[in-house]
Amino acid sequence: MKKMLLAAGVLTAMLASMMWALDEKQVSTKMKSAGDHMGGLRKAMGAKDMAAVSTHAKGIADAMGGGVDAFWKGMGMEKAAEWQVASHKAANELAAAASANNADGVRSAMGALGGTCKQCHEAHREKLADGTYKIKK
Repeated sequence: MKKMLLAAGVLTAMLASMMWALDEKQVSTKMKSAGDHMGGLRKAMGAKDMAAVSTHAKGIADAMGGGVDAFWKGMGMEKAAEWQVASHKAANELAAAASANNADGVRSAMGALGGTCKQCHEAHREKLADGTYKIKK
């Protein structure tokens, strides 16, 4: 009986993870959203508008969450998953620092966020002739 319950639990967990797994199109949409927020974030930082910095950082955190790391792991791209988790953390730290009007914290978190985005883009982002991007494995 215990073995049957354990097997049922494992099967349920596997099915649940498959149902919530993101596909490449969904991840691309999330990355586009993060990029749009990054543009707004840069403008807000230039204007020293901490409320807008916080809003855009939260938008990046939202885009970087919700199973994106599982997508990268499912693709066998462990380093991309690590960078995504670090980006998500940095975006949350950036939002918190901006909300607290902590300029040093904003600069530090922005550096961490930009660094992880850059590393992943250099390793796993390929620009196509039409100006769009695809995931490079």
